[in-house]
This record gives sequence, C-alpha cells and structure tokens, in this order.
Amino acid sequence: MTERLIIRLASKASQKNHWLIWSESGNEIIASGEVDNAEQLNLLTEKAQQRRVICLVPGADVSIKEIAINGPFNRQMQQALPYLVEEELAADVDTLHFSVIAKDSDSVHAAICEKDKIVTWLAWLEAAQIRCRQFIPEGLALPVGESGQWQALQLDNEWIVRENQNMAWSCEPEMLDLLIAGKSADDALVKIESYSQRPANCHGEWTELLPVLPLEVLARGTLNNKINLLSGEFKPKKESNKQLEKWRVPAILAITLFVVLLLNLYLKNTRVEQQTELVKEHVEAVYKQAFPVQSALQYARIKKKISTMLIGLEGDVDSGFLVMLNDLVPAFAAHPEFTANNIKFDSKTQEMRIAASADNFQAFEKFNAALAANFTVEQGALSSNKEGVSGLLTIRNK
Repeated sequence: MTERLIIRLASKASQKNHWLIWSESGNEIIASGEVDNAEQLNLLTEKAQQRRVICLVPGADVSIKEIAINGPFNRQMQQALPYLVEEELAADVDTLHFSVIAKDSDSVHAAICEKDKIVTWLAWLEAAQIRCRQFIPEGLALPVGESGQWQALQLDNEWIVRENQNMAWSCEPEMLDLLIAGKSADDALVKIESYSQRPANCHGEWTELLPVLPLEVLARGTLNNKINLLSGEFKPKKESNKQLEKWRVPAILAITLFVVLLLNLYLKNTRVEQQTELVKEHVEAVYKQAFPVQSALQYARIKKKISTMLIGLEGDVDSGFLVMLNDLVPAFAAHPEFTANNIKFDSKTQEMRIAASADNFQAFEKFNAALAANFTVEQGALSSNKEGVSGLLTIRNK
C-alpha cells in the first residue's frame, strides 16, 4: 500500500479525532480533516479501505518510563516489569498495559496505558469498521532532534513534546512550563525546536521552525516506525490472504455442489438401472401372458420377435393403429410419469382414445405439448384423488 490513513484518536468519545491521508510514493498529503467525535469515525470507513491505517494515541493517556533491569531481558523479565515500577504508578498494575518500545543492556523503556482505554479505542474503530494494526504514542511520531534538541508542537489544546529517541509526553498548555522546568538539569536551558508558535513565559531556549500542519509532522514520523502499543494481549491477529478469503466461501460451495451432483447422479443411475430391470421383467411377463403358446424370451429378443410377428400380420391388422402407436412411443418414453391404462382405436375416424393417469396435472400438460407438433389432442375432464390424476385423451393425426 503506498497510501496510509493516519488517525489521531482522542482521549474521550466526545472530542475531535484528526485524520490525514499520506502518500508514500508522492511524499505528500492527499487529504486531511477531523471528525467531531468517536461516533463520526464511520465517516473514515471508506477512506480506510485499501490503505494502511495507523492510529496515534494521546500522550496524556500513555506514559513512558525507563525501567532499570538486572540481567538479560527475557519473558520472565517482561512479566516482572509492572512490579518493578508498581510503587511509582497511581493505578493497579493489573489494570495497565505495558509495551516495551526500546531495550538497553541495563534498562528498557515501556509505554504504559490503561487497558480499558485501549479497549475503548479498539471498540471505536471496530464500530466504524476500520482495521488498525498499529497504535503509536503521538510523541514518538515527532522527529528526534539532531543535536539533542527537544521537538514540540501544539495540537488543539495540547502540547506534544519529544525529548529523545525513547522519551515523549503530552500536556495541556498550563502544565508545559512546569514540566519543562522539572525536567531541566542544573537549571540549564533546554533547547526546544517547535513546529508551532512558542508559548509565552516558558522555560527553555525555543526555536520556531517553519509552520507545518501538525498532523503532517506526525504522519511523517509514522514512516518506518516500529513502535506499537498493540502488543501482548492486544497484538493483532495475523490477517489472512484477502484474495483467498474472498474465494473461500465460493470454493466451499462449489465443492459441496460438485459432491451433491455426483451423489445425485449416482443415485439417479442406480434408480434408472433398477427401473430398467423392473421394466424388462414386466415386458417379459406381459409377453408370456400375451403369447402363452410361445416360448418364454428374454427382453433383448422380445422386440425382434414381435417385429417379425407384425410383419407376418401386416395384411390382417389395421396398420393405422400401429403407425399411430409407433408415433406415440417417443412421447411415452419421454414422459414416464404419464401412464396409459387403456387404449382404444377407431379405424373409421382414425382416432385413438387413451385412458391415462399421472402424478399431477402438469404431467398431462407436458404429454399433450409433446404431441402438439404431429397430433390434435382433445383432453376430457381430469379427476384428482389421493393416487394421482386421471383422464381421457382423444388423439388424431393432423
């Protein structure tokens, strides 16, 4: 992603949240603005799509402490950190989240924030359907002074100050002079480079830099910034491949459908084979009943035998009946749900009357439609009962 959305989250839901879209390739601002409160973060939902989202969290809600350690920093030391500074903290350490931002041989710097505050910020973003994987304390997005100068800027009614690589803080204007004075060593003047107009009557040797949009300064500071308050229990889960996730459900559905079709085809073929065997047995039984004096034949030979017998009877049997019956065979074969119970043929009028039955009215309609091209069909009244639908059809050649 060559563009990123920077959101400076507020301390309270009722306060403004600033935002800026930064182009890495163009090294420029694409757009910027603010939303009046946490509920309006959904106005940034569309802007967050296809962009990396980084949130800056207020320094007033995150304190950074240097904690002395003995020995190498390992998992056990990580778990012990809260209790090394327990007496210096006003809140119960179990309610606080510690995120190590830097390690030295004999100390570590940890960003400390109330867990409930992080949960609240994440809830705001989730409600706005914005996915963010990095929280940076705002002061640590300011540049690091080249010769030890502090960096400062004012955003709304708050000053953001960065002392060095690992130490930063924020405060209201009324507290700025007091904090700078308390951090000055041996009454020496602290050198401070400010991106905002310097405050009046404040300790330190101030230098005003060229005015820059505050969030632009902070946005530049997010580039290649590895600091992340979202660690430990708040560490984001690995994001799955979006393209694979996009096609996961369709793929499952396709595979399921394929299996169902195979099963259906198997069952259908099984039923067809079973039905075919029943039909063959039925044909053989009818042949034996119709021609008791003839030798019993298997299905494969019955058709040939009957054809031979018909040729021999051609001069004695009304050929109109046989021709019409032969023309009706494809319709009967295509509609097995339609059953002829009785067939009568009137040689004078050359019409066939079929007393038939089917499962439903639609079966009659389909059978009639199959004959429409070559025959005229008159359908009598249909009756319906629990066993199905029955009726009489009168069929004539066109």
